[in-house]
Amino acid sequence: MLARLTPLAAASAAILLAGCAAPGLSSGPQNLAPASFAQLPAIEAGANPGAATMTAAFVDSAQLQRVVDEVLANNRDLRAAAARLKQAEAFATAAGAQRFPTVGLGASASRQRAPNEQGVFNNFTSYGVNATAGWEVDLWGRAASNARAASYDAEGAALDRDAAQLSLAGTALNLQTQLIGLGHRLNLAKETLVVQNQLLDLVKARVGAGRGTALDQARAEALVAQTSASVPALRNAACLTRLQLDVLRGQPPADCDKADSDPLPAMPEPRLISLGQLPDPAGLLAQRPDVKAAAVRAQAAASRAHVAWAARWPSLGLTGQIGWSAGSAGDLFKSGTQIHSLAAALNWNFLDFGARKAEEGAARAGYEAAVAGAEQAQLTALQDAQGSLSTLRETELQAAAQATAADATRRARELALKRYEAGVTDFYALLSVEQERLAAADALIQVQTQRAAALLGVHKAFSARLTVAQ
Repeated sequence: MLARLTPLAAASAAILLAGCAAPGLSSGPQNLAPASFAQLPAIEAGANPGAATMTAAFVDSAQLQRVVDEVLANNRDLRAAAARLKQAEAFATAAGAQRFPTVGLGASASRQRAPNEQGVFNNFTSYGVNATAGWEVDLWGRAASNARAASYDAEGAALDRDAAQLSLAGTALNLQTQLIGLGHRLNLAKETLVVQNQLLDLVKARVGAGRGTALDQARAEALVAQTSASVPALRNAACLTRLQLDVLRGQPPADCDKADSDPLPAMPEPRLISLGQLPDPAGLLAQRPDVKAAAVRAQAAASRAHVAWAARWPSLGLTGQIGWSAGSAGDLFKSGTQIHSLAAALNWNFLDFGARKAEEGAARAGYEAAVAGAEQAQLTALQDAQGSLSTLRETELQAAAQATAADATRRARELALKRYEAGVTDFYALLSVEQERLAAADALIQVQTQRAAALLGVHKAFSARLTVAQ
């Protein structure tokens, strides 16, 4: 890779280097980065621009960091990515070795019965020791391009591993914040049930005293039943989320009933950090591992196109041998027993009915597909970055408005309860504000969860690699 260039510029430059690609290939992926990002969020006063980890985006990050550590240590997809990297590195080593001569050693011993010139059968014994060497002269750069393609494959596998780490850690953190949010929604429903049952008891007492109606009691019972119905749905959603998280952490799915007894963590409190140093669009594309991996795959495809082009032309091979052959082991290595040879061979399959030309055409098409894939990776990364910024900005506004709404409905419910107890208003008014209070409080938890996920999305979209908080 060329230093300090975007992956796409580096890919294009490398592709055009002499001997790196087949003649006539296109110039490589275009750089599609716009001049700047819109909708950048405001930075909190005192924010630390030096921290760049996803977990450090939250005030209390210890538990979230543990989730990341477990994913990186135990996730099976990451293990597979690491194994593919080792495999690609081994293939690269093997491809690089093909550029150099091969040397072999051999020894033989034989005994045979055969007729001599007079037709008399005799037994013959022979011994031999030899060393051979062979080398295909890389006239058209085929071996070098093949080695280069394998090296790019290894580089791409390393970048794929980095991208998988970011993606899986971000997904795990998102699931963890969802799980915490569902836990708080479940707690809210349970706490609300206590309050609503108290209201139901109050209505029953007023009905018994002749100050209430059967309609009020029926409405109170319906409210309790509706809230009770939300509890199983929330509990199941939390269970399914926990199961997904367990699989990402490489653990067998846990018992959800047992997990429900665990202490509930506090809602993640996000803070804007390091967003003041967000890279510009071109810088983002230069550091995103998925974009870099797509550009490297285009480089590998260009090298393979050169391999296919070079296969259409003659090949030159050199071979040599030196050895000793004698009828007894004691005579080996004597001057009269030495044999040696040196040969050169030029081969050209000039008539193959278009087979190699078709293979070159397929390789060129593969390169064009890789170029399109690299440009699509740019667009996806830019969409991811711009979308995460927009989502963060809007959820911040939504969270502020929803907090105001939740506080207002809480105060309205307190006033309605006092007016109902004083007989100033009917139970329907109290029932309405109680429903509004529960809905607003539940919505606040949901938008707080979305805000945390939005901040995670920004850090994930703009991260070059996963750095672990200290």
